[in-house]
Amino acid sequence: MRELRVGIAGAGFIAGAHARAYQTIPGARVVAIADPVLTKAEQLAGDSGAEAYTDFAQLLDADLDLLSVCTPSPTHADLAIAGLDAGLHVLCEKPIARTLEDAQRLVEAAESSTGMLMIGHVSRFEPDHRSAKEIVAAGQLGTVRTMSHSITASLPGWSEGGWLSDYEASGGPLVDLAVHSFDFLSWVAGSDPVRVHAIGADTAAGKQTYVLTTLRYRSGAMALVETSWAHPEAHGFRLATELIGTEGRLSWDYDSISGGVVSSTSGTSVKFDPLGERGFSAELGAFVAAVRAGGPSPVPASEALNALRTALAAGESLRTGEPTDLTAQELR
Repeated sequence: MRELRVGIAGAGFIAGAHARAYQTIPGARVVAIADPVLTKAEQLAGDSGAEAYTDFAQLLDADLDLLSVCTPSPTHADLAIAGLDAGLHVLCEKPIARTLEDAQRLVEAAESSTGMLMIGHVSRFEPDHRSAKEIVAAGQLGTVRTMSHSITASLPGWSEGGWLSDYEASGGPLVDLAVHSFDFLSWVAGSDPVRVHAIGADTAAGKQTYVLTTLRYRSGAMALVETSWAHPEAHGFRLATELIGTEGRLSWDYDSISGGVVSSTSGTSVKFDPLGERGFSAELGAFVAAVRAGGPSPVPASEALNALRTALAAGESLRTGEPTDLTAQELR
């Protein structure tokens, strides 16, 4: 089995998760990492024995097979397209892009490239979410009618220069966080939303950092998505899900999966992600396996574009105060 040479664009929080995940995959080796902040690239490269660069062009010259794009959302499309144009297989972190125009450019580039494009919607590979999908696919819940997905946390403090707190750059939690929910619910229900209505609030964490979104799906199913960066840090990263069908109900939350809590002598308690990075290992393992098999992409760009479209439609609903009709929405 020929070793696959991997490059990583970016050296931040998510890039570190990718680098560690690749170390668990036989036959794949990270050989190059590029980040505008050289010390960050060097630190991450030192952990994996890779070369460190500040220039993305140098990354593309490193004789790669695979590229992970782990940079801020507005850069996703250009970097991923450059990788595809170079003939590489590309795993681009979610969201697929910051705008629909960029997402469409990336979808079109993938369609004409010899390389495979996968979008990093890691929820599909986390054990809890994947098990739910299998249960629904097996018909145990009957026809899915109602769904809810809640992800709440404090404002992430790990983004370089605080770009996540810049609404124009990140799109806030709707685009950066709830996009997980929108992708998962369409995937598990096998249907895309046709109508989106959102209400939200600005908080101390920033613009529209607490949002409730209701959705109506083509299948007739309904959903409620809660997303927040407005919770206290001690709240931790919390997730809760409910799927209700004609034949049954499935629900879980991270508290029921694991009661993991870190308590300090100051009297504060912080919950931690009970699933760790198992989702990333499964996600990147699926990416490598698909590359070796010649496809198809485990998460097609077209499906990730729909998740972004839903998130942006929710943002439009917040702006207008009215529901957004996705059947009438055009790429623009």
